[in-house]
Amino acid sequence: MTSPEALQSGCAASRAAAYGDGLFETIAVVDGRPLFWRRHLRRMAQGSAILGLEFPERGFWATAWRRLRQALAAQHWPRRCVLKLSLARREGRGYWTPARSTGHASLSLWEWPQRPAQLWREGIVVGPCPVPLQTGAPYLTVKSLNRLNQIMARRACPAEWDEAWLCDARGGLREGILANLLWRRADTVFTPELRDGGIPGVQRDVVMSSLQRRGWSLQYTQVGAEALADADEIFFCNSLIGVWAVRDCAGRKLPGAQGALARQLLSWHRDLGLGATWAE
Repeated sequence: MTSPEALQSGCAASRAAAYGDGLFETIAVVDGRPLFWRRHLRRMAQGSAILGLEFPERGFWATAWRRLRQALAAQHWPRRCVLKLSLARREGRGYWTPARSTGHASLSLWEWPQRPAQLWREGIVVGPCPVPLQTGAPYLTVKSLNRLNQIMARRACPAEWDEAWLCDARGGLREGILANLLWRRADTVFTPELRDGGIPGVQRDVVMSSLQRRGWSLQYTQVGAEALADADEIFFCNSLIGVWAVRDCAGRKLPGAQGALARQLLSWHRDLGLGATWAE
């Protein structure tokens, strides 16, 4: 006879697969240390509140991570790997869910993604994605288990593009397919405001906070893609790639990794253990 706990876990797995009813965090683990751990947990807790999911009690994730490390202690750990935290809703039938739901929490370790070193050492090629980003509600800022918008966006772009920028249905610039978007014009760094759609990334938050401490002027803005036409440098960032500098923006040549700000950001991320730090 299947236990109630197993039935509940199965329900959570079913809702996650059928509806994308939950959320997750992707964390870079470097030398056994999850980078920006507290920031990831803070964002996950905020997303849980938006979805009406009870967030695990204080200390749950740290204890689960410690037990996972102990279980794998005898195995050879690569210098870099990926830790994924997920929280899927347990209760619900079809589209109906209770006002406040418990969640099924899990952790998993994944291999570090293999990407060409020149993406960091030279820069990336990007263009405009024809698929609009879904916007218009707070839940669309949550890193949910439903990533169909991003999958279809990637399918719509040429294979030779390393990334692409997404706009909302009104033409407002939002983010990349797998990363947040930033650009520099003179001594100001810009990034789209993401209040009702788009994922406010942990790495974006880290980069912007670091730039503010270094005296850069920052602007969270609502503009169209034409704002990129006079950018001096353009960047995409997320928790695994760190930062990529753009060398070709829809045919317009940019300095890429040789840009003034790019050199600073890439150096800082190398120190963190991100980017083309080691031979993969």
